Amino acid sequence: MKKIISGMLMPLPLVLELLVAGLVLLWFTRRQTLGKVIVTIGTVLLLIEGFGLLAYATLARLEGMYGPLDLSEAREAKVKWVVVLSAGHYSTEEALPVTSTLVPETQARLNEGIRIFRGLPGSRLVVSGGKVFGTVSSAELMARLASEVGLDPKRIVLEDRSRDTGEEAELIAPMVGREPFILVTSAYHMPRSMVLFKARGLNPVPAPTGHYAVDADSLSPATFFPRADGIRICEIVAHEVLGLLAIQVREAFAG
Repeated sequence: MKKIISGMLMPLPLVLELLVAGLVLLWFTRRQTLGKVIVTIGTVLLLIEGFGLLAYATLARLEGMYGPLDLSEAREAKVKWVVVLSAGHYSTEEALPVTSTLVPETQARLNEGIRIFRGLPGSRLVVSGGKVFGTVSSAELMARLASEVGLDPKRIVLEDRSRDTGEEAELIAPMVGREPFILVTSAYHMPRSMVLFKARGLNPVPAPTGHYAVDADSLSPATFFPRADGIRICEIVAHEVLGLLAIQVREAFAG
């Protein structure tokens, strides 16, 4: 339910809700002025989203909060756990390759986790992610892919019950204890993940991956047109900012 409600509050659904409301007023009521105002606001917001105005700058700040992992330092510290958080998977009953069922962001995180795991002798790989819809968890699919590319299944640990990042932190805590561990997730998702894991008294070492803002300052012909990528960036930023705000609100009430 939380995922459904949060989806309705994302930038694109909100704009479409405004446009539909404005069209209803224009076509079926006499409140023409209000309808025009609402449609205008919705159109302007859609343009802002399509161009990614402000969103790219905010995304760059989120992704820049934690730098790349120094694998040599992790090796010297003898870190034994590499934790990879899922970004989700496609729930399908069709017989598809595992690479077709994990969303691209999950695959990017897992690839980075495997790279780090292979650079840390004696380490174990924790793949995390439950099932929201469907019968198979993200963790199961991630473990399957990791095994198929050559990892020893005995060194892979599954956390397959979580439904969000907060639950991942809660369920991973008993596995890693107070030991430092490598936390692998998307760069934009790392700030919120670090807050949630540290709140559990854990000691995560950030390993951000899957950066979007690598060419945020570059110009190309596509820069001058609204794009679906711009809307996607707006949704990522909105999701993460709202998530961070929700954490602050919970802490304020808890305090």
